[in-house]
Order: sequence, then C-alpha cells, then structure tokens
Amino acid sequence: MASKKPSGRSRAEEDFARGLADLIGSGLEQLQAQNPSVGFTLIANSDKPRKGAQTHGGSWVATDRELLANIWRFDFTKRERAVLDIMTAEVDEEGQWRGKQSELAKTLGCSQGSVSKAIGKLESTNFAWKIVRCLYQVNPDWAFGWGSEAHQRSIDRIGKAVMDMKRIKIPYERKAA
Repeated sequence: MASKKPSGRSRAEEDFARGLADLIGSGLEQLQAQNPSVGFTLIANSDKPRKGAQTHGGSWVATDRELLANIWRFDFTKRERAVLDIMTAEVDEEGQWRGKQSELAKTLGCSQGSVSKAIGKLESTNFAWKIVRCLYQVNPDWAFGWGSEAHQRSIDRIGKAVMDMKRIKIPYERKAA
C-alpha cells in the first residue's frame, strides 16, 4: 500500500519545524562557542497545543523554545545565567527551588552578595522570584516545557493574576549604549 502524500499545509508545517529546529540548533551552537563550560539540552515537545493555547506571531511556538532562542537578549552575566541554570535544574514538581544563597555562592565560588545580585536580575526579568526565605519560584514558562502537565499545574497553583504580572517579556529592542 502506497503511503499517503502529505498535503501542502503538512509540508509547509514540516519545513517550518525543520527551519525552526535548525535556527535553534545554530543558536545553541553559538552559545556553546561563547560559553564552552556550559552545556545545553533541548527537549522538543511536538504535541499540538490544547485549544486556547498562546500563539506567537500567528503560529504556535512553545514559549520555552522562544525564550531559549532569545535568552541572549537578556544580557545575563555568566554568574546570573549559572544561578538561573542551577535553580532550574533543581526545581521540585511545583517549579520551586529551595536553597540558600550562601550554598549557591559556595558552589559557584563567589560571594553571597554576587549571588544576591544575580537573583535580583532574575527577579527583575521574572525568571524567578522569592516566595519566602530560602524558597524561590522559577517561572514555569522557563522551568517546564510549555503546555506540559507540570507547567499547567504550576500556573494553576500560582494563579493567573500573578502569572500575568510575572510573564517574561523578551527585550527585542536593545538599549542604546
């Protein structure tokens, strides 16, 4: 039995997905070249979104992939990015990181003040925010695959009003030097 020839729309969607994967892959290669000590893992979720899913530019794109492709626009220092990566890697199922700034400082070989400053940048960009002493919420749009069950549970727990205030906004325009 002959396989069914994909429609023009299916081919266009496949071409778009391949192009996006190439773009993200080349972006990760550039990040790796600039930061050889940092490793990256991209986990793609090809499932179609549920009805009412957020779209970017008219096409469905997972927010986590869009953020990953544009993380360079935030001008994070190596320390700020390291703090974000450690917090993200160690979140619990609710997307929360439990730990002390002094422990992060020891891990990174820097002062607690440097870690505090890095966390301040993460808070100002909505990647993470302090809940109480030694407990931080990592933004579910960054911590989990967008549209995943963990992402949705975390957003439901945090609440729509808070998430609307904590939405990560990609700075597409660079500040003048």
